[in-house]
Amino acid sequence: MFENWYLEDLLDKNVKTMWPLTDKYLLQLIKKVFDRIGISKDLENFISIQQIMEKYNYVEKAERMLRWDLERLKFDEYVESKEENGVVFYKYTSKEMPNDYEEIYNWCNKEDPRSIHAFKLLALVADHYEDILEGKTSGVNVIYSPENIHIINEYYQSGLFYTVNNVLGGKVLNYEVDKYDNPKILELGGGLGSGTKQFLGQRKDAGKDLKSFQYHFTDVTNSMLRKTKKPLEEITGDLSNFEFFKHDFNKSLEDLGMAEEQYDIIWAVNAIHVATNLKFTLQQLYRLLKPKGTLLIVETVRPIYCPWVQHEFIINSLDDYGNVELNDEWRPVHGFMRWTNWVKAVEAGGFDVVDTVPNMAEVEERYNNCYATVIRGQKK
Repeated sequence: MFENWYLEDLLDKNVKTMWPLTDKYLLQLIKKVFDRIGISKDLENFISIQQIMEKYNYVEKAERMLRWDLERLKFDEYVESKEENGVVFYKYTSKEMPNDYEEIYNWCNKEDPRSIHAFKLLALVADHYEDILEGKTSGVNVIYSPENIHIINEYYQSGLFYTVNNVLGGKVLNYEVDKYDNPKILELGGGLGSGTKQFLGQRKDAGKDLKSFQYHFTDVTNSMLRKTKKPLEEITGDLSNFEFFKHDFNKSLEDLGMAEEQYDIIWAVNAIHVATNLKFTLQQLYRLLKPKGTLLIVETVRPIYCPWVQHEFIINSLDDYGNVELNDEWRPVHGFMRWTNWVKAVEAGGFDVVDTVPNMAEVEERYNNCYATVIRGQKK
């Protein structure tokens, strides 16, 4: 029932036009970073990531950042690779990189200013890339610094591409909430509340009761909890049916002091992909749900069109993004995954019925750049 809305209204003309343009902008940004710090010179000949790391004395985190950058350039044939004795070496191809990133920025800004939040965030990380690679600063310190936090706030709250996740999540959550009588909801990794605001805003616009549920908003940091209360109260009028508390979904229910079978619905927007042990986390969420409860994992997923999601350039600089345990079947890579891997992961977590909203198998037959979905797990 969500498929046509997803393809025609959610992924509208602007999203479908500007997502690939943002990819082109990012490719040029990576090349300019490499030019600035000297790696472009190195790539005139075959060189391994380890050799680059040793030459510039980069920190361990730099390995996944550089690998992502090089593989992304390789996907568009600006870089080629070869493997010798299990080591991958990279080299620039003869394909010439365009130099129209300013024109792309200006055109997108004119057509839909919401798209620029992604450009600004990509450029922010690129400006500090060398210091992050060298360990002089971290992605967290750059992105969430007092002078820059407005950029990430705008990206999450009103950015053209990220809003897709929030709108989709809010719509599916509202659909599920209406199936219950006064359901108890747990949100994980709520951050600055962009997903919560969408849920409440959609409900308010539809004339639905904002008191017909109990809502537990959680994040791993107290600072996020403090910042979120006032904006939510502006939508609801009061927060009498809300509770706010810290929650680390990497811990067991016993360590958290939480009882089993408390919640009717558990949901999260772009949060669960950083779970250290994904199967363990999902097992704990299964235990938290009441019988017939529902888990909604709203996630950016790797599309068919290009498996390298542009947002990864940003979050690769964050420590927790790479600190995950891998599994060949349902957790093959850190960070974003294909929706098929998510289905297998939720099944491995013990959920009885697992599907996606919309039906990703159906929508991908009609459009090859679907990058957001809801993985829905249900408990009998």
